[in-house]
Amino acid sequence: MITRDEVLMGRDKDVPLSTKQEQNLALLLTCLNNFRAVYGRPMIVSSGYRTPAINAATKGAAKRSNHIQCLACDFKDPDGALDAWCLANLTVLSNCGLYLEDPAATPGWCHLQAAAPASGRRVFIP
Repeated sequence: MITRDEVLMGRDKDVPLSTKQEQNLALLLTCLNNFRAVYGRPMIVSSGYRTPAINAATKGAAKRSNHIQCLACDFKDPDGALDAWCLANLTVLSNCGLYLEDPAATPGWCHLQAAAPASGRRVFIP
């Protein structure tokens, strides 16, 4: 099970979550844990909630990243196995309410989010 503490990474202690972020986090955890139950393998968070300051210091992060709103989470994926599984199981992503950042843009990690990108595509290019 992916926990609240794993996603928050202790960052909520410096910058407490708003009511909206709390709601988003509840949604994200539901989506991720439904996915994790089907995936059936360990998933290690590499980047969950980001404060605006942490996001600004994160190389390549979007200015309005869904990480700031508790709607996105990155997982360690050094061999690309998680990304490959996601690509082969897009129906699972859809059923779980998740969207995948194109693996070509995320070498070494897998980005999953519970917010539809502007394109509306299940696999999107940032």
